[in-house]
Amino acid sequence: MQNYNRGFSLKMFTNERQRYATGIIFLLGVVFIWVGSSFLMNNIFAGQDYNKPFAITYINTASFSLYLLAFFLSKQKRSIDKQRIIDFSHALYDTASRSSVESLSEHSAKSDEAMHITVPTEQCVSTAPQRAHSHIDPHDLLLSTHNEQKLSNREVAKLGLTFCILWFAANWSSNASLAYTNVASSTILASMSAFFTLCIGALVGIEKLSFLKFIAVFVSIIGVFMISREGTLETPDESPASNPLLGNFLALLGAFFYGCYTVLLKLRIQNESHVNMPLFFGFVGIFNIFLLWPFFWILDWFQIECFQLPPSNTLWIMIATNALVGTFLSDYLWLLAVLMTSPLVVTLGMSLTIPMSLIGDSVFKGILMSNTYWFGAFIILSGFLAVNFAAFKENEKENEQKYTLLNDDVVL
Repeated sequence: MQNYNRGFSLKMFTNERQRYATGIIFLLGVVFIWVGSSFLMNNIFAGQDYNKPFAITYINTASFSLYLLAFFLSKQKRSIDKQRIIDFSHALYDTASRSSVESLSEHSAKSDEAMHITVPTEQCVSTAPQRAHSHIDPHDLLLSTHNEQKLSNREVAKLGLTFCILWFAANWSSNASLAYTNVASSTILASMSAFFTLCIGALVGIEKLSFLKFIAVFVSIIGVFMISREGTLETPDESPASNPLLGNFLALLGAFFYGCYTVLLKLRIQNESHVNMPLFFGFVGIFNIFLLWPFFWILDWFQIECFQLPPSNTLWIMIATNALVGTFLSDYLWLLAVLMTSPLVVTLGMSLTIPMSLIGDSVFKGILMSNTYWFGAFIILSGFLAVNFAAFKENEKENEQKYTLLNDDVVL
């Protein structure tokens, strides 16, 4: 039994490593999707002359409501399958319990005959649960723990409402900042989301402060600064910022909101098995549709963003593609990456969109980048690798402690 527990711990330890690696793969997938989405959004705003950041953000967020269709369509089938699993589990448990008691009784009877000792039946029955306990699979203990921590539908709805507000505020603030300040300043201040994520995560116990993490965040911000400033110097014809103080404040506010909702999700969900993901995103989409539509008329009334539907079929197709791939799919993968790794790892990973965009500009637009660009991209990548190293070591240490305690509990 002890060897079995060691083998189980090794298997679960390996599964945790695979889970972390899967999260990194999802993160890289999100980076590729967001880079493609940024080129598409640039074409929508500039090439198609549809500069409506609120409308685009509203449509993107509303696409989350499509997850509810899959949830309700599969609800009846899941109920049937769940009942079958419950019935099967009960039958299996009853059969296993009876066989354990019967085998224990036979073993006790043979021992009594060999040693000529009479053992009361009550004693055999009382020892049965203790010996049956030694045959409990530790995996069942972990599954029962996950089920106990699973969020109820009401809790998922509350979390979806909070996330909807913070997510929309972060995205709108970032988009709106571009109307008042230049792209370089907005990009640099947006990279401060890594700093906010680290600080907020440390305050609530999600992230552990370390020198390596701090250096990784600082280095990443320096890399973003180098690339953004170099871009400003190479585009002197860019129109001057109309209100740089307001624009910079909005960009910084967007970075703060991003840190808030990223840490919030990790804090409340912890593990992807604790929440029904389609239901969560479905609530986000529904809350977005019913709570935020009045802002169309408010923004139109104050002439901040005049209400206008996309004027062409091509524009509708581009917006729908961006919503389904750039938001509907990518944010699902993004949340899985946050839960499988850490908020700080994912936040710094999103900075990889900058060097990936440089590669995209070089390949698709034939733009030649200076050495400063590539050095800044290298620094950003170094910061991402450094924070991954720190987070991976922390996870290894936590998993060792967790499975050591699990082995001790099961053996006892």
